Amino acid sequence: MIFGNSAFLSQAMLPAALQHLLSRPELSLAALNAQADGRYELEGSNLFYMISTCETKPAAEQRTEFHQQYLDIQMVLKGVEGMAVGPQLTDPSQYQAEKPDLYFTRDLTAENQMNLKAGDFVVFYPGEVHRPLCCVGAPATVRKVVFKVDKTWLAQSTWL
Repeated sequence: MIFGNSAFLSQAMLPAALQHLLSRPELSLAALNAQADGRYELEGSNLFYMISTCETKPAAEQRTEFHQQYLDIQMVLKGVEGMAVGPQLTDPSQYQAEKPDLYFTRDLTAENQMNLKAGDFVVFYPGEVHRPLCCVGAPATVRKVVFKVDKTWLAQSTWL
């Protein structure tokens, strides 16, 4: 897991390909805020992002998730989002995907809470558990973007 803020990308120590991705002018906080909610492809199914406006809920009402093929880069565009995070699962193969590359666990492995505000992002590698869209105080509206980065694409990326 890597935590950072889009205004201070160089301090996040991201892999070069992710640094290049998040540094693109069309993916700046202002540019993303100007886009409508929806799915946007950068390199087909290897690299895409989804912008959505959601309601946060108490952490107990949210499900803990992880992925096996994609990295998640979750960034808040507007509002405040609580996110419970935890370590990488020791045996992710015991779980069945409920949607393509979306696995849920009821294990209490995502119990460390972090709060994200506009521009804050978290990179979750495959197998790292997270419980997004938790409210900070009362439920509220949050606008966010989730970048999906295929781990094979990242390993083979020539973006420098």
